[in-house]
Amino acid sequence: MGLEIIRAIVAFILGVLLVDQYRRSTAGSRRRRAFALGAAAMLVIATSNLFSAALVPFMVIGGGLTLAAVWFLWQAYRHGELQDRFERARNYLEVERRRYDEQDGGGSQHD
Repeated sequence: MGLEIIRAIVAFILGVLLVDQYRRSTAGSRRRRAFALGAAAMLVIATSNLFSAALVPFMVIGGGLTLAAVWFLWQAYRHGELQDRFERARNYLEVERRRYDEQDGGGSQHD
C-alpha cells in the first residue's frame, strides 16, 4: 500500500471520529463548529492525498480548516462550553489518585 493511501485512510478515519463528536455535541455550540471544521479538514486532507496533482491547494484549504477548528475549540474553552468535560476529568483523576494511594499504602516503598 502506498504512503498516500495510508495517509488518506488515517485522515478519513479521523474525519469519521470527528463527525461522531459533532453529532454528540450541543447544537449551535462552538465545539460543534470546531468538530465540523475538523471533519471537513480531514476530508480535504484525505482527498489531497489521493490526488497528488491537487496536493498544494487542498493542503492549504485543509490547513485553513484545521486552524479554524482549533480556533473554535479554543473559543469553546474560553466561553465555558467545555467546563463539564474538565469537571468530569478532574473527578476521574481524583478517584484514580485515591484508589492508587489506597493500593500503594500512601507512599512509595522505594524511598
